[in-house]
Amino acid sequence: MAQTSTRERSAYEENFRDHLGNVTPDGKRLKIHPRKPRGAYHRARVLVSWVLLVIFFGGPFVTINAHPLLLLNIIERKFVLFGVPFWPQDFHLFLLVTLTFVMFIVLFTAIFGRLWCGWACPQTIFLEMVFRKIEYFIEGDAVQQRRLDKAPWTADKMMRKGLKHGIYAGLSFLIANTFLAYIIGIDELWVIVTDPPSQHLAGLGSITLFSLLFYGVFARFREQACIIVCPYGRWQSVMVNQDTIAVTYDVKRGEPRGKARKAGKDVEGLGDCVECRQCVQVCPTGIDIRNGIQMECVNCTACIDACDEVMERVDRPKGLIRYSSFSSIEGGHRRLVTPRTLGYAAVLLVLLVT
Repeated sequence: MAQTSTRERSAYEENFRDHLGNVTPDGKRLKIHPRKPRGAYHRARVLVSWVLLVIFFGGPFVTINAHPLLLLNIIERKFVLFGVPFWPQDFHLFLLVTLTFVMFIVLFTAIFGRLWCGWACPQTIFLEMVFRKIEYFIEGDAVQQRRLDKAPWTADKMMRKGLKHGIYAGLSFLIANTFLAYIIGIDELWVIVTDPPSQHLAGLGSITLFSLLFYGVFARFREQACIIVCPYGRWQSVMVNQDTIAVTYDVKRGEPRGKARKAGKDVEGLGDCVECRQCVQVCPTGIDIRNGIQMECVNCTACIDACDEVMERVDRPKGLIRYSSFSSIEGGHRRLVTPRTLGYAAVLLVLLVT
């Protein structure tokens, strides 16, 4: 059995990087229904998400020295960062602030990988912590969702789908208004909302466009925004190294895979991975983390929670999938200070001093 599974796995490992996990061999979209995550990491992410959501929706109402907390009015060339206004003549300062922020992201990614994607990215927070939560509540877990999608259009299905997409549309409209408040300011947005629509056709059109955009992303496009559109996943390929922290499968401990217990006894020669595929079923981008670090992985930690739960059941230590680095998995020591991180830190220091 171990030889068969190893042979099948080797054949898959040769081509898994040649195709996307959410695309069928004939090029069609493969809709992903991740299983509802649960566990310590997920509870921590929920807490962080609620804090960030409060900041996002409350930010337009916060003022510092009569200036908004954040304003990015590209049309009128008005920019405010943390209450400090930047005018067209201050563009060089705004550029330096932007470059400093980008350099910080580069250094952060070199050390901690895509921690931002899994814990603080608006796309991940809204999709996984808001829209999917609503989907789980209305349609059930992954199995129930698949069954509902395949079922004929009955009154129950139309009610569930209509309710879900109605809530999605309302949330998208709310997000669009908040997003627009960061561009034109909360006072100008309030004028657009309260005045007759005919007096602010441009503003009304912007809100409608943003609402449709957010609805399309969170109701339909979903994980493809991370896999196909977002450039950060591709940038990380040149920023990470073997010492970068990432959600990683301990291949030395887990292989060879197989049913680790049979009739209450350990199966000799097998690793701790019991081939339950729970890590794959909870993945929101449809990958198998056991194939190694992949561009599609957003470090959401769902696979860590799922694997830890299984390890408890089979009386194995947790951490088969964990936050780690490639060098640590291979038995070495993770180096925080490397020529790469020193170079990034030096550039960041120069920008801060400037």
